Amino acid sequence: MKQIEKMKNFIMDNEFRVTFFENRIHVINYQELLSLSDEKIRLQAPHLKMTFIGKNLVLSKLLEDEIMVHGHLLKVEMEYE
Repeated sequence: MKQIEKMKNFIMDNEFRVTFFENRIHVINYQELLSLSDEKIRLQAPHLKMTFIGKNLVLSKLLEDEIMVHGHLLKVEMEYE
């Protein structure tokens, strides 16, 4: 791969990604927020639906396709399409 293509892929990162931290979850490149409550947050991502189940879940929208979930995570469910 040419150097310019590597740089373009780095800058134009379109890959769905979830990063787990101690009391928060960072999600990028999701497609749609399907449902939201303080115990369950459900997202549509490419090729799957992802559900975060926990206590005191709070969602912060960072960018159009980027969110941060704060709270006590108990379980993650994924449904592949």
